[in-house]
Amino acid sequence: MSITTTIVKPLENGYVQVDSVKKNGYKRHFKVPNNSARSFSQNLIKQDKSYNIYSNIIFWSSIILGVGGAAFFTKNLNSNWQKFFIQTASAIGFTSLTSYGVNTYAALKENELLQQHQAKEIYYKA
Repeated sequence: MSITTTIVKPLENGYVQVDSVKKNGYKRHFKVPNNSARSFSQNLIKQDKSYNIYSNIIFWSSIILGVGGAAFFTKNLNSNWQKFFIQTASAIGFTSLTSYGVNTYAALKENELLQQHQAKEIYYKA
């Protein structure tokens, strides 16, 4: 899912508000210094796009590796049901671990981006 960013309005003391909107409508607001707003906006789009590509590749690779690794260890089992359940559990477990790792990495990279551009997320009450 890609995002679109817009520089919405000026805020106090040389800051502007940058909004990012995902395709599903999830909106985030950032307070960014005026001189780095355009750079922040472009880097946020680029980072989101690369995160989506990498997370999809890692997700499907972890499923394949989980099933393949379990198939190697369950090749001597006679019951196809046991093989199926062990391989499914292996794929789910491995995918869960890799998804957690990728999300942690993405959060770290986003925090680095926010610090690099001296940006802060704004939370509005509805």
